[in-house]
Amino acid sequence: MPILNSPVKIPARFFEVNKELFLCLFCVSIVLANKTFALTENALGRFDLSASLSAEYDSRVFGISSQSLQAVRASGTPGVAVDEIESEDDLILKFTPTIHYTKKLRWFTFSGSAGVQITQFVKNDKKSYVQPTSTFNIDFDESLKKRISNNAKIRFDMNFDLGQKVDTSVLEQDLVSYSYFLVAANVRYNHSSKFGLGAGTSYSYRNYQDWATGGQTNSAYGDLATIPIYARAFYIYSEKLDFFTEYNFSRSKDMSGGGGSSLTDGATHGVSFGAQGELSQKLSGDANIGYVRQVYDNASVSGQGTLSLGSGLQWSLNRKTSMGFDLNRGFSPSAQGYTMLNTTGRLSLNHRFTDDVSGSAYISYGTTDYTYASGGAATTRSSNSLDNIGFGTTVTKTLSTHFTTSGGYSFSHLARDSESYGRHLVRVDLNGRF
Repeated sequence: MPILNSPVKIPARFFEVNKELFLCLFCVSIVLANKTFALTENALGRFDLSASLSAEYDSRVFGISSQSLQAVRASGTPGVAVDEIESEDDLILKFTPTIHYTKKLRWFTFSGSAGVQITQFVKNDKKSYVQPTSTFNIDFDESLKKRISNNAKIRFDMNFDLGQKVDTSVLEQDLVSYSYFLVAANVRYNHSSKFGLGAGTSYSYRNYQDWATGGQTNSAYGDLATIPIYARAFYIYSEKLDFFTEYNFSRSKDMSGGGGSSLTDGATHGVSFGAQGELSQKLSGDANIGYVRQVYDNASVSGQGTLSLGSGLQWSLNRKTSMGFDLNRGFSPSAQGYTMLNTTGRLSLNHRFTDDVSGSAYISYGTTDYTYASGGAATTRSSNSLDNIGFGTTVTKTLSTHFTTSGGYSFSHLARDSESYGRHLVRVDLNGRF
């Protein structure tokens, strides 16, 4: 599959010439926005421009411990760009200008964006890159925002996303880089005032670049394609609350033709029951519980099943303060050829101090169980786990109609079978929307 949005590496001297480059680019975007794009709307639709400037310090930019990083440096593993691993921590600077498009046509809303992200790793300079981004959405009757349609029994939305992702993954234990393509569609049919049906599917494709430091298994990444499908039946208890039962199927495949001992090729089947909407006057969101089973195309590894969980609940304490609770449990494939069973929980507190200043804080806990294929007898597998405990806080201030700024700190403690380590993240942002 041709990759349209691959990252472009930036020569080190490009940033050494002028360290104020990011700020200059941000100011140029502001001038262009005010002169050209600001609140521009015509028969074709509305065009806006946004720009963001951020600086982030990451104490574990490769997502692994100092001991593991030294082992990767010394291993000489094929496919690992050892000469690009210069420091375990880094200061990462990003500048992202983006053009946004919106058009409303009766019940339909068309929206999209196109932009570019320029990223500089100060210490690991060879990881610096430039990448384009793009999205496009079609929404019928604002179905993404409203649970009940005012205009029709049928509602749907579609999403197209093409771009590049570079991020530290503590689950993969690596600094991962991949181009991606995503297309998704969802539909709901309210048959009567008490009964409805829903369905949806998507296709995603990831093409990994060889930025890997070796990761969990010191193996190369394979290109990964996934196709999830769901079907849902609703009981409409009231205008504000649904109960539902849902069947989920998801298929994953290694598009690089890896095969062999890989567990990427496989499928999951799941059944769940839940509720969504306003559960009480102050509690809203969704929650479900069910059972999910993972099966593999690899005949030497047996399938496995477990309890599945999902929730995204919001509790309003008063008009300024709210609490959020998220809980999720399920299987996901890795492009490195293994399977992950992830269980994550997060409790957050959001508060608006003034009209211009708001803040949030969270604590979280997650555990990941890894399952590997083995070349030995059937059903033989080796596995280990990763535990992640974290907390963080963020403060956001509105500077004017067009500008906001934010800053935050987060800490996570990660523990594997043989080691444990901490990770610190400090981030400041300046954002403009015109």
